[in-house]
Amino acid sequence: MNLITVLFALAGAAVVLYALCGGRLRPLLLSALSGIAAFFAADFLSGFLPIRLPLNAFTLAVSAFGGLPGVMLLNILFAIM
Repeated sequence: MNLITVLFALAGAAVVLYALCGGRLRPLLLSALSGIAAFFAADFLSGFLPIRLPLNAFTLAVSAFGGLPGVMLLNILFAIM
């Protein structure tokens, strides 16, 4: 399965979850979606930068739970390593 298929599946699931969620879960869902979008943006830009983020369950979980600050933390940690 290629990356584009996974991205479209995640985007479709996110739209369905956003439509079904009540008022209290929407900010959490938007934060998780922005973190995952930031992760994939950083992954796309890694072709131009020396930092490469691996795509695995840990990095996606940190991106989803941490949002944009989580992606920034991952970039800093992988730059140090």
